[in-house]
Amino acid sequence: MTAAMRRPLGPAPEPLAFAAAIRSLSDRFAADAAALDPEAPIASAAWPTVGGMIDHLGQIQRWSAAVLRTGGAVDRADHVRPSGRERISWFVEGSSALASEIEARDAAAGCWSFVPGGTVGFWARRQAHEARKHLWDIGTATTEVPRLPEAGGLEMVADIVDELYAVFLARAVRGGLAPLPAPLELVASDAAVSWHVSADWTIIRSADPAGDPAATVVTGSLGDIALFAWDRAVPEDLPDRFSITGSLATVAAYRDAPVHP
Repeated sequence: MTAAMRRPLGPAPEPLAFAAAIRSLSDRFAADAAALDPEAPIASAAWPTVGGMIDHLGQIQRWSAAVLRTGGAVDRADHVRPSGRERISWFVEGSSALASEIEARDAAAGCWSFVPGGTVGFWARRQAHEARKHLWDIGTATTEVPRLPEAGGLEMVADIVDELYAVFLARAVRGGLAPLPAPLELVASDAAVSWHVSADWTIIRSADPAGDPAATVVTGSLGDIALFAWDRAVPEDLPDRFSITGSLATVAAYRDAPVHP
């Protein structure tokens, strides 16, 4: 890996870029899902079939749109797919409504969220990453470990990891999270970004690797680093896509920690 191979990143995505990503990723989700058997198995313990994942993502998107529309807490159970309603048209209707709600509002406007300080921008970011994650999930119906779907450039892919740490890791740490056996560093091979994760889960993002001699280093494309952060790729099982220097026990402890969305 050389510096020339690692492209510098631009600024973090704007909320309207997340709305555009929701549209493009959801459209691809609908097209891919329509081509698959709804009973086809996928690599998801919670929603183990294509049809189950359509219902889940569609419900989450409609629930999020209702939060934005009302500004308050909304019962997720009110947004399940009605029995007998055709899945794909129901999903497309809901994803379009979500993007429209985001586009119509000030990103800084406050609203309910499951973490303190919720804003419209929080939901734009969250649902863009949610759509990409579940597009990847239904891809496992035909490919064991697909590549991360593209949308929004490398800056938005880096934001996947940033959001994971800012939202889900922070929540897990507040609830009490066992330390890692040693520091871990995630290094993108194709973009100038890395994340140093200390044993106590303190995160430092930098353009270049920290060079911590105590750290285990996992290197892969930025898309694959995001998949590992999401617990959707096991570096030890993909030696053609990742390199690991250091302790496999640290990699396993990170992967097993309950911080993934």
